[in-house]
Amino acid sequence: MNYTRINDHEIEIIPGKTPIHKVLETMARLSYELARPPSSEFLELLDTKSKDIDFLEFVHLNCYQVLDIDYVNERQCKTKVRKTNDGKFVFDAWLYEMNRGSPEVFLDKVKSALEENVEDSKTPAESDKDKSVFRKTPGIGDLLDLLLEFLNPWT
Repeated sequence: MNYTRINDHEIEIIPGKTPIHKVLETMARLSYELARPPSSEFLELLDTKSKDIDFLEFVHLNCYQVLDIDYVNERQCKTKVRKTNDGKFVFDAWLYEMNRGSPEVFLDKVKSALEENVEDSKTPAESDKDKSVFRKTPGIGDLLDLLLEFLNPWT
């Protein structure tokens, strides 16, 4: 995986040999892990560890927004990736930087995490879970993504 800045607001994600759903899942997981947990002591008791969350639920390869993770368990993740008409994956760097900090530092951590996990072998259950991101039939999410695409002035 690699990335290149397109402009002040966007960074292109270049998956390389890594499957894009794995890149997006890793981005979602790290976005959650790096977000500050809730400050309330009561809420901290209810905080969910990242190993207990299926981050593939936030990946929608057949939609305009292929990754859209806003708040999860009161953590401000603010990580969005869209797919352009020419098949490129574009990270909303402006949104991330405004709410979380340097998008390049975040993407470097994603890249490192993916490189560390290259040698990990998958169990059959994980392989079946990976196939679930390739939905064949459009759903309500696709309709909402299409509507948002027409309403978004930055596309």
